[in-house]
Amino acid sequence: MRLIRRIAELLQLKQGMILVYILNTVVLILASYMFHGVKDILYPLGVSLFLLTVYLGISAIRLHKFKLKLSEAAASPQLPVDAADAADRLVFGMVNEIHEEYNSRIYQLGSSAKERNTLFSQWIHNMKVSAAVIDLAAERGTEQALADIREENGKLTANLEECLNLLRLEQFSRDYRPERVSLHRVVVKAVNARKRDFIYAGVYPKITVDEEADIYTDEKWCGSMLEQVLTNAIKYSHKGGTVTLSSSEVTEGRVLLTVADEGIGIELEDLPRAFEPFFTGRNGRDHRSATGIGLYMVKHTADRLGHSVRLDSQRGAGTVVTFTFAAV
Repeated sequence: MRLIRRIAELLQLKQGMILVYILNTVVLILASYMFHGVKDILYPLGVSLFLLTVYLGISAIRLHKFKLKLSEAAASPQLPVDAADAADRLVFGMVNEIHEEYNSRIYQLGSSAKERNTLFSQWIHNMKVSAAVIDLAAERGTEQALADIREENGKLTANLEECLNLLRLEQFSRDYRPERVSLHRVVVKAVNARKRDFIYAGVYPKITVDEEADIYTDEKWCGSMLEQVLTNAIKYSHKGGTVTLSSSEVTEGRVLLTVADEGIGIELEDLPRAFEPFFTGRNGRDHRSATGIGLYMVKHTADRLGHSVRLDSQRGAGTVVTFTFAAV
């Protein structure tokens, strides 16, 4: 049964060639009959059938080898390709490319899942610490205890907000709608969203963004990214300080947005790791409210949006965050 099935498969694959061969044979036989008569028909017919049998036999062997190699290709990520065989180059070259893309995507998914698990583990730890502090403070029932409770509640709220933001990043591709957007409008919205934080901290925003500057981005995600930068700028600014948001066109097709504060700044040795998740550096040791996730999310969002972000800072002289957008 297997032999019959393979013969039928071969005939189906080569039916076009067989039909052409038969037509060619018929023409040769008719020509031989017209010039030499009936006695000379058997010779060209026999030669034709012999050549057809040889051709089908070779095709059957090649088909068998091809199917064996195809079975190997299903399991092997790197199958050697016969450079002299055009079919090999086309088919198995493509199979190797598919394997590479498949493995690359599996690696990306695994890395993403591992990173997410690390982030959530750290968040859970942070929230457990806050809950423990609240329990201890509640037992004391003093004014200082209430202050501790308020501080830890703020930390819990911040951690939960960042947790939700990370979950939203997982849905980025389905929620991403790039369009022409006014940079000035995005900046004003972000500042207004943090108005209460500015007031409570006694910090003042200053906007000098070109109202004619348009960029190509997703307004919601870009705004979220700017809000996170403003949150950090307010958190580490001195009372009475200013956070300045300004724009400039550096080259044709590119717009720069800088967010500069007058706060405590970042240590020079901490700058290379500032965008790493949960890295807080010296500021984290001095300020218990630091989570080390804000700048990571800013960089992650900027990369997804196709924007670049740079961080410049000096201890005691403030921090400048610079975004580069595509202008339209």
